[in-house]
Amino acid sequence: MDREEFETYLNANSRVVAIFRSHALAYQHSKNRQRATGKRWSETAVASAVDKMVSQFVDNVYDKLKANIKENKFQPYDSWVNFIEGNEVLDNLEETVSEIEFDEE
Repeated sequence: MDREEFETYLNANSRVVAIFRSHALAYQHSKNRQRATGKRWSETAVASAVDKMVSQFVDNVYDKLKANIKENKFQPYDSWVNFIEGNEVLDNLEETVSEIEFDEE
């Protein structure tokens, strides 16, 4: 399963990306409110920062899973799905992300 397939799978089978995006958006809005009025970011800039956080999150999860999944070269996609389902990865991710708090810098 490549990175793109993984993100598609995550979005189709879990709310983890939506939950993470919601937390990231709240964090970026909070950070933005702390900036001086003239230095505040536009909604587009905030959305871009959130997109970057989401992308990094998906990359990190993908890389961690990839290191632990022994792909069957004939059915690599199924290897991923079996590992994810067998280890309740999506449930655990949702639970963890629901409790995530970003540190203010």
